[in-house]
Amino acid sequence: MVSRAPALHFLPSELIIAILEFVPSRDLCRYLCLSRQFKYEIRKILIARVQQTFTSGRNCFLTTIESLDTHGPGPTHIFDLVLLDADVDTLNARFKINDASIIPTSNDPHPISPSCTKTSKPAASPKIIARKLDGTDRLETIRLNACINLESTWRPYHDPEQWIKNVSVHVFSPADIYHEAIFVTNGTVTFSGDAKTESLGWWRSAIDRYAEIVVSNSKREFGDFESFLVTAFLEEVVIKSGILLTAIEEKWKDDVTSVVIEESGDSDSG
Repeated sequence: MVSRAPALHFLPSELIIAILEFVPSRDLCRYLCLSRQFKYEIRKILIARVQQTFTSGRNCFLTTIESLDTHGPGPTHIFDLVLLDADVDTLNARFKINDASIIPTSNDPHPISPSCTKTSKPAASPKIIARKLDGTDRLETIRLNACINLESTWRPYHDPEQWIKNVSVHVFSPADIYHEAIFVTNGTVTFSGDAKTESLGWWRSAIDRYAEIVVSNSKREFGDFESFLVTAFLEEVVIKSGILLTAIEEKWKDDVTSVVIEESGDSDSG
């Protein structure tokens, strides 16, 4: 009896690759373990999708750092990042702080890192001024691309929970009139704010098994007052391309429903 099962191995490789172009990212990641022959081609497709998704300002990659209680009174910091590179071998997508959205001043405790100048200067993203949480009509104001105060002689943090931050990643499209936020991943990170000189510098920590953050600490000393201020600034986020693309394609959601951006000099909600 002649088998009627489709003989995919007889199909031209070019045709199979063309078919894979239409396969959802979640399934492509599963196929990486099933097809050694097309493993590299699948990786190339995933990386191309990441590059296409985040080029020319089509989508904004946001990382939020806040207290463990997302509805609490503590400050909410949102960092706007742009795609720096994507590795076809590891499938890691690396995003760096969008220095086009930063206006450095002489009093800025965080001057722009020289490493951020290795790529062409990106265009400034829409200015985010607030976000909206599920279950409330209140618009929560945020601090965009601003340093996080960790420790100072004026306000030492004795509560251990002050050092533990909730870190979440979202994506939104400026072309979407509602500016709906797509949830990607989240987790908790314990920040380092020791004022000792040898503890300052760059450090990294995992958000979860899919993503990690790279943070720089800096210290400002005020000689006239014999005081200091230790701050943290988000430099990079490294995330697996598979979960990033799957979240966008499937439109994952969490408590953050949308963001509010400033348009034409006016603060309008999306």
